[in-house]
Amino acid sequence: MKKVILGISVVVLVTLFSLACLAADPAKALLDDVTNRTAAALKKIDSDLSKTATAIGEGLSPGADMRKAVHDLCAGKAYSIDCAFINAKGIMEIVEPEKYRKHEGSNLSDQAIVNRIHKTRKPLLSELFTAVEGLQGIAFQYPVFNQKKEFAGSVSLLISPDVMVQECLKDMKLGTGTGIVILQPDGTNIYTSDPSQTRLNVLKSTEYKGFHELREMGTRIVKEKEGTATYRYVKPGSEKVVKKSAVWKTLPFYDSYWRIVITTEKH
Repeated sequence: MKKVILGISVVVLVTLFSLACLAADPAKALLDDVTNRTAAALKKIDSDLSKTATAIGEGLSPGADMRKAVHDLCAGKAYSIDCAFINAKGIMEIVEPEKYRKHEGSNLSDQAIVNRIHKTRKPLLSELFTAVEGLQGIAFQYPVFNQKKEFAGSVSLLISPDVMVQECLKDMKLGTGTGIVILQPDGTNIYTSDPSQTRLNVLKSTEYKGFHELREMGTRIVKEKEGTATYRYVKPGSEKVVKKSAVWKTLPFYDSYWRIVITTEKH
């Protein structure tokens, strides 16, 4: 009986210690929450892309059936720009929704992500780029194989990443002085809770010139999968420079990843 009581006591103490650690470091708890929410959205995208690619590969007719499958891929996604089926020659055969159908027939074989999927024939995630639609976004590409297991092209989902993340975090309340930043591998912000920093590159943008600690941290974030740092930067909505702390981790997806960063103003 004493051993049982001792075992229960140890479990209780470990649980209390874990809760105390979370309470002591709310930034890390928030980091986990943001990462998990974003990962869930990416998992849903992967599932929808896979289903669409499988349906097309199994022999949907090139007409209405295939178009419906592409249309349904975009349906219900406020963050989607458009969806497409791109054949093995890199030609956009089908584009949805209707306002982007004028781009059907466009040759995308010189686009980096299309070129890559033709070589790897594996699901891919692009960085921000300007698409033929004239909009900047991030593309997900998923390979399509026909019933003979031959590569037949890919399905594409072009999104606005900041809108996607906003949707993931829409009911999240941030404390005063707390911020969220998500960077792609080259150091560009694809999402930030401070709209003035959206699309800035922490290594290159002139807005960060003179903030050496921030640039050094940015270099670390690009190189290191996880970490912590302190730096100084302008407080959002003011010209006052304040000291901040940051903690980050990596969210891998397909052949790439995003760095999730939580920043907190130090008092």
